[in-house]
Amino acid sequence: MNINEIGVVKSRFTEPTNPTEMKKHESTIIIKEEFIDGLFKIEDSEFIDVVFGFHKSKGYDLKTITFTGELKGVFASRSPRRPTSIGITTVNLLERKGNELKVKGLDAINGTPVIDIKPCDNSFFQANNEAITVGNLKSSPRRQIFSHILAGETDKLLLKAGQLHGHFCPGLAMGVMAATYVMQKIKVQSDGMENLLAIVETNNCVSDGIQFVTACSFGNNSLIFKDVGKTAFTLSKRDGKGIRISTRPEAGKYIHQTKNNFSGQYQKVIKEQNRSDEEIAKLKKAGIETAFAVLNLDFDKIFKIEEIDIEIPDYAPSHESIICDKCGESIMSSRIIKKQGKNLCILCAGNKCNELNGFGIRCNVMHH
Repeated sequence: MNINEIGVVKSRFTEPTNPTEMKKHESTIIIKEEFIDGLFKIEDSEFIDVVFGFHKSKGYDLKTITFTGELKGVFASRSPRRPTSIGITTVNLLERKGNELKVKGLDAINGTPVIDIKPCDNSFFQANNEAITVGNLKSSPRRQIFSHILAGETDKLLLKAGQLHGHFCPGLAMGVMAATYVMQKIKVQSDGMENLLAIVETNNCVSDGIQFVTACSFGNNSLIFKDVGKTAFTLSKRDGKGIRISTRPEAGKYIHQTKNNFSGQYQKVIKEQNRSDEEIAKLKKAGIETAFAVLNLDFDKIFKIEEIDIEIPDYAPSHESIICDKCGESIMSSRIIKKQGKNLCILCAGNKCNELNGFGIRCNVMHH
């Protein structure tokens, strides 16, 4: 192959770093004088493909750990360590000045040799956009979420977390902030297969932000609930090396400086149970303003961070289902109660069962 260096990248980044962060900034491609005519009418393209060399990458592995912590084949990743050290990125062409192209979205460091530029061909994506989106979500349902995590885009994560939580409030924002911080440190995606475990210490709004960002939930057995009533949580890989984040005692007063009426409305609606439509609407409005304001506060003034060692439980067992001889419903075999020669569920046996509600874990007598 004949490969020519047609230009060089000028960027604020001098060493490889988070590609998502790099793409948020502008950079310049300086084209060599002998190739300037090749830029004729390039301004007609809003997006261009930049082909460049990974000039600092050495060697490669056919299976590699990606920046998101996944194990993939090198051809199934965008790793810079490749058999042929060539990268390609689609960027937004902002302007051209002579032999200089100002672009946004380029994940190449300063001094990177550019070997080709061409207009972006998005015809396939335009014709198959919905199918591509669905396909991407099927293969990696949290790809976009993890991209937001790596970029520290807590505002976008909070918007999505609100879809789970049902409203916006400072607690949800705190959960998003804390979970994003820890996920950036651990750099491992949760695939719902218990590779990451989150331990929450209270059942409040913060916990929903943690569940959304970490993807650790009760349903995938990656969420552990300790009913100790502390606004704190721990995230750990299966090696037991965890990061615990707890709120500082002075966090409430610090958050209150956002100067909105959330505390007053919370007092009326939640504590005094004045749940008129008007008061609830005021609470929701104040919650939106406060939640997004909290994201801009000093993280270290709200949270305390510590590295801890924790005991990791075994992978959750799989239980066969057994039919209750009284109600005829299918239940886990681990919950069966033998009574007078019959297989009964807890409810049909008239026994007490544990219930998690707004008061924490409680033991109740339940009946059909």
